[in-house]
Amino acid sequence: MNLKILAGVLLVIGLVVGFAGGKVSTTGQMNELTGRVTDLSAQVKSAENLKNQLAETKAQLEKLNVNDLYGLVKIEGKAKAYKIGDLNKMPPTIANDKIGDTPVIVSWCPLCGTLTAYDRRVDGKALTFDVADARIIPGTDIENLHFKDRETGTFWAQGPGIAVEGPKKGTELQSIPMQLFNKDRITKMGVEVWKT
Repeated sequence: MNLKILAGVLLVIGLVVGFAGGKVSTTGQMNELTGRVTDLSAQVKSAENLKNQLAETKAQLEKLNVNDLYGLVKIEGKAKAYKIGDLNKMPPTIANDKIGDTPVIVSWCPLCGTLTAYDRRVDGKALTFDVADARIIPGTDIENLHFKDRETGTFWAQGPGIAVEGPKKGTELQSIPMQLFNKDRITKMGVEVWKT
């Protein structure tokens, strides 16, 4: 934003110097330069408005308690809601659940603030997951919650849903989209809420 202001100031100075030095000789050139100044002024004003909107959104988000939000998972016409506060405990809680005929795992990572849902089936078999610990995701500097499945003993990174150690290393769980809602909306929709 400061660069735009500087560019606008330099353009105005150039206009004044050019005009004084006789370099601006036609009305067309003057109109073009005036148009550029007007465009730059509009961009500066737009950037200021965006900055104010971002500050307002940040203030609203800071008032929001993430533990009061629900992640809604929909699969083949069936839906279930998962309250972040029920997952965000010490140690973290994960939901090994089923929606319709689909076995799912839903989790919240308090370290990186990610809410995820995955299909628990790997090679046609439903796995059962337990919280393992927090680790750095290989190849990154991101600390993330990890799971260990009971059936194969493989460790999985929660955020990307990838097996990082063990017999299934490199396997990726199928991600399931989620939407966030507050309690009032979940109640109005009449959606079943997962209980620990």
